Amino acid sequence: MNLPEAKQLFSPNSAADALDISRSKIYGLMKSGGLRFVMVDHHRRIPADEIRRIASEGTTIKKD
Repeated sequence: MNLPEAKQLFSPNSAADALDISRSKIYGLMKSGGLRFVMVDHHRRIPADEIRRIASEGTTIKKD
């Protein structure tokens, strides 16, 4: 996984690309509380440290 160092917040699409999982899986993780996100205006944004956490935990996230 290669995250740009300057980028701190990712859209769900960008997070899905970085983790190599589907966008619907990202939304499911956000809905279940498994992936922390912040709201910027009306957009969901995922902090880079959350993407790194998910990637490093080796959780059993299955691809859709």
